[in-house]
Amino acid sequence: MYLRIALILSELRPGGMERVVVHLAKGLAARNIPVRVICLQGEGLLASEFAGTPVQVIALNSFSGKDIMALWQLRRDLYRFKPSVVHLHDYASLPYAVIANGVSLHRRPLLFTAHGLLYEGFEALQRRCRFFSRFLWAFSAVSDKVADRHRDYLAWPRPIEIIANGVPAIPRDAGDRERVRTELGCESADFLFLAVGNPRPEKAFEDLIDAVALLREQFGEGRPFKVAVAGTLNDGDYCRMLRQRLDERGVADCCTFLGFRDDTAALYAAADAFVLSSRSEGLPMVILEAMTVGLPVISTRVGGIEDAVGDTALLVDSAQPAQLAKAMARLMTEPAQAQALATAGKAHVEQTFGVERMVDEYVGWYKKVLSAEC
Repeated sequence: MYLRIALILSELRPGGMERVVVHLAKGLAARNIPVRVICLQGEGLLASEFAGTPVQVIALNSFSGKDIMALWQLRRDLYRFKPSVVHLHDYASLPYAVIANGVSLHRRPLLFTAHGLLYEGFEALQRRCRFFSRFLWAFSAVSDKVADRHRDYLAWPRPIEIIANGVPAIPRDAGDRERVRTELGCESADFLFLAVGNPRPEKAFEDLIDAVALLREQFGEGRPFKVAVAGTLNDGDYCRMLRQRLDERGVADCCTFLGFRDDTAALYAAADAFVLSSRSEGLPMVILEAMTVGLPVISTRVGGIEDAVGDTALLVDSAQPAQLAKAMARLMTEPAQAQALATAGKAHVEQTFGVERMVDEYVGWYKKVLSAEC
């Protein structure tokens, strides 16, 4: 069965869902399956990941609602590329894809993948999303809990395919470790926690800041540590609150937001452990990436995380900084436990969450949908 895949999303910004799209597009291209990534807005920072690959990225540069020009451009691009499947990855793109596909002479199956739990701002859009979801041929999700959330949100009546995220092997380079730790001002004895994510309310970085303050109270100067967050503090209300909280808790010297980084592999190499404080997630790529490089992981038990990692990570309740601080202290003071978690997590991810497995499952899903339509 001949496949041509159009992947549509808002923008290739630094985020877990967007990295899944990058890995999927690269995996399809490696199998000589023609693939095009169409961004409703700009290309985004992750578009550079496709340099030297046959994957073409198209940006519609639409930054306002009800953009007729963007709709026309999308219709034109789909007509020219003639995909066998149009695969959507966020709700912002759904109305545009449905209308562009509906007025096309070459209609193709519309598929949707749900990546997260719709933490904030989606209830007002529910009626619109339910309407346009009627035009989808099939639906997938990255975990059972994500599937349940979207099934309820859309009143989706049909089965949902579960396709877990996949991550490539990430080498851990000793040279990167030394370079980045020097850049971050880490002494050799400092224990470095890494967090990765765009600062948004669902990431709950305020809980991480509060946990850092509790650790500072517990250890004082006796056990030095630092927390580095690969994420950009913008001028929005949430980020202003985080800046204020850093000052109020007196931890700005040991908890740093690094801004956007395109060297996440080097950051993983520099870290001693990974920490995720989110109050809502689907199946976060950053946890899987951290495990594949051999970092012990602390995470809140939200979304599909607990089902995915089992006992290969330290799991705590969300919105509980004291639990988060206790888990962080445990890794700092129990190196044998930290190493056992790192070893188990790496083996688990390599066996269960490889990119090739993910691409295999998406290709199988595409073929199943197309066969049902024939």
